[in-house]
Amino acid sequence: MDTVMSQFGPAEAIGRALKSRRDKMLMQMHIGVTYPNQTYTRTRDLKQVQQGFEQQLKSFATDYSDIGLIHYVDEPDDFEKVMSGGVMEYAQKLKQNGTIRYLGFSSHSVDISRRFLETGVIDIFMLSINPAYDFVPVDGKLKLAEDRRLLYQEAEKRGAAITVMKAYGGGRLLHESSSPFGRAMSVPQCIQYALDRPAVISCLPGMRNMEDLTGVLAYYNSSREERDYSFIAGAQHQDMNGVCIYCNHCQPCPYSIDIGAVNKYLDLAKSGDALAKDHYLKLRRTARDCSYCGECEPRCPFHVDIRSRMREANQFFGR
Repeated sequence: MDTVMSQFGPAEAIGRALKSRRDKMLMQMHIGVTYPNQTYTRTRDLKQVQQGFEQQLKSFATDYSDIGLIHYVDEPDDFEKVMSGGVMEYAQKLKQNGTIRYLGFSSHSVDISRRFLETGVIDIFMLSINPAYDFVPVDGKLKLAEDRRLLYQEAEKRGAAITVMKAYGGGRLLHESSSPFGRAMSVPQCIQYALDRPAVISCLPGMRNMEDLTGVLAYYNSSREERDYSFIAGAQHQDMNGVCIYCNHCQPCPYSIDIGAVNKYLDLAKSGDALAKDHYLKLRRTARDCSYCGECEPRCPFHVDIRSRMREANQFFGR
């Protein structure tokens, strides 16, 4: 169970649910996350890092996390802040005193992941893995990107496990109209793909409701044929760089816009979802509130032109 969420309200309910069965759940908490006013914020301020982690332990009604991940490090400058600003030292102390059992990090970057592995202290890390990210076109054919192949190999060599995020590519892989392969993948196919990568020990799809949970659990009843994803070898591939997958790592917005939600409802509405416009219009802040300051864009791990997307949403929804 990964515990990062855009709104922290459910944490206490989760804590109550786990109270009598904590030992049966492997929890993965993040170091460098805080929730002022119950809203997700990434931080490197050591005091806030400590307060944020203690906030998580208290809200989830536990005194330890099985896994502690230094949260979302994608840029070299940020890596240096983590290593020299006390965050890594704090994380290591948490492991030494048993507050976390395994130490790791989360990232979308192959290069940063390799740098963390080279420290020699990493037990586990969370990485975005799916075939849309893994495969690149070479001479008209799809091949596994060499840098990602070497990363998986290095993790396996060092005995560092991988937990997978973004297995559905933000949901795009599940729909023919948005899949970069021109064909929808099923939930079992996406999960099986992730689990088949070297060093991967778990796949953690996001959950919004019981329908999502039921869909994931269906993996266990799926046949080998239903999990087969070999068709991607002959599929067309489009680069997902520049594509929003609604992760909200671009937050916080100075104008309190839920940027991931705006992008999600725009994509859903464009694909024909009749409820998407209503959901969009009920947002507390919409693209209409955007000042186009661009403060969000450097934080986006997929280099989305967020300002253009806000303009598009304004035009599409009419407000």
